Amino acid sequence: MLIFLYGPDSYRLKQARDEVIQSHKSKYPSGLNFIDFDVSGGAPLDLLVDAIRSLSFFGEHKLIALKNVFSKKSQAETILRYINNYDLTTAKNVTLLVAEDGSGKELAGKLQELFGLLSSKSSLVKNIDLLQGEELEKWIQQEFRSRSCVTDSTAIRRLVGIAGNDTWRLSNEIEKLARYKDHEKITGIDVDTLVNKNIDMNIFNLIDAIAQKNKSNALKLLYQEIKTGQDPYYILTMIVYQFRNMLAVKDLHKQGYSEGEISRKTKIHPFAVKKSINNPFNSEEAAKIYGRLLSIDTGFKMGRIDLEDSLYSLVA
Repeated sequence: MLIFLYGPDSYRLKQARDEVIQSHKSKYPSGLNFIDFDVSGGAPLDLLVDAIRSLSFFGEHKLIALKNVFSKKSQAETILRYINNYDLTTAKNVTLLVAEDGSGKELAGKLQELFGLLSSKSSLVKNIDLLQGEELEKWIQQEFRSRSCVTDSTAIRRLVGIAGNDTWRLSNEIEKLARYKDHEKITGIDVDTLVNKNIDMNIFNLIDAIAQKNKSNALKLLYQEIKTGQDPYYILTMIVYQFRNMLAVKDLHKQGYSEGEISRKTKIHPFAVKKSINNPFNSEEAAKIYGRLLSIDTGFKMGRIDLEDSLYSLVA
């Protein structure tokens, strides 16, 4: 059996992919018959053959999830051959899940035969296109509800006015608003207050100062943010947001993607991509600080720490 998810809305594509995987894990909690394979990750494709041919544990249905199948023509041709050789279109005991970021035209241009097979009537196919108008507003509403938040139509329209249909940015801004309001109703005023229309250069500079271990400059920048009346929790959410983006960018850059490709895949502004790549933090250091930031967030919400003191401690 084949499941083919594709389209230019990479955030909702990831959501749809995760839903299929979670459904399989819920049905087969052992996890022994789920294989996640990134074709562009450098692992030999022979491992994919082993996954297809190996017997399932406990007689469970097997799910093999692939991504970046179209990243290289030679690899795409190999995947096509495997699907045909092992009759995966009609297999009863294994499902091949393929999720690809790109329009049908783009993917077909890379390997028409593979795209045609994956999108045929014998597959479960979903084209995840960019949302517009009422559909976009309904999606934003649902994202707030999934975080146990309520909002009004004014807030949703203002979010769309700032971020458009960039679902990656919208999801980040929704998460930031939900964390800040903590189950309170989110209004248009909150969006105006908490959602930046432009890239926050002070936060970029603060992260750079931390990475360069320039304590005096980091403390100065943090002091300036707080002195101007910026809410400490907003500062924390912005730092968390930038570190999360940095980790995603550095991971893709390590895999060999260009700045332009990273910007398109992550929907992160090209300037922010360049800043993240050039940041002196390595991935391990960034991940360690990201974990500490999440601990600060949890400690503050549980009333165990003073947030302003914790931020000063972090940058020092």
